[in-house]
Amino acid sequence: MSDSDFSPQYRQSVPLRPPAIGGTAMVGGVHLSTRTFGTGSFTRLFLTGFALISIGAFAMVLTYVALWVIGRAANVSLVELWMQVVGPFEMPDLIMWQVFANLLSFFLFLVVVRLTPLAGYHGAEHKVVHAIERYGYPTLALARDMPRVHRRCGTTLLAGILPAFLIAAPLAMVKPMLALLVVFLGWMTRYRVGGVIQQYLTTREPTDAQLRTGLHAGYQVLARWRRDPFATVPPLTSFWRRGMIQMLFGVVVGMQFFNWVYQHLHLWLDWELWLH
Repeated sequence: MSDSDFSPQYRQSVPLRPPAIGGTAMVGGVHLSTRTFGTGSFTRLFLTGFALISIGAFAMVLTYVALWVIGRAANVSLVELWMQVVGPFEMPDLIMWQVFANLLSFFLFLVVVRLTPLAGYHGAEHKVVHAIERYGYPTLALARDMPRVHRRCGTTLLAGILPAFLIAAPLAMVKPMLALLVVFLGWMTRYRVGGVIQQYLTTREPTDAQLRTGLHAGYQVLARWRRDPFATVPPLTSFWRRGMIQMLFGVVVGMQFFNWVYQHLHLWLDWELWLH
């Protein structure tokens, strides 16, 4: 079915854009999806999941170095604490340093994301989605003027739930009511905090090439949706089209790979073994 086949009544019944459109930044591109169509390939989505774990592994190394430097300056065993080999800490100090280490690790992860091309593609994704939602059919000029912060971004969800793990979980051992307050405030302020994180850390202004990649994904998903705007697919297929399963595969493989690296690292760093 093409646009020329639509009767006037059918044209009036078809909305200008999909009722819901989502997406994600990928390695080298942008994935956009409706409930029934998606643009990203399995390979790129898989590599994106693997890349996120790689960024996390690098951020862990940076956290280790930063905690070692801060620990030496403050004369506390922060590395041992972070690696759960708890040193001579009193309980209030233990909780304080645990929260600090958790927040530092998360912040460094976001900083590394900001320094990678993924942040530019993330910005392109948001701009194109905004343009589609506002105008129905995006152009380079329209998308360029759109904001980089999007209310439905997964960063917002993370901003709402991570305080429970990074702050409230350690705090619950000594101040359970305060921990509950942190959980509540984290969830209630998720849109504002998520917006700040998007604006300054997880997105950046895309290059023209990155924005054109996002526009290409936008044109693809709109063209596919307009061929059959009332199509339905099973829930599992819909979830697959959104790209989360493919990225999860990459995350799992990445976790297994870096766990294997960590288990063998002490052997690779044993220079006497190599010399003999």
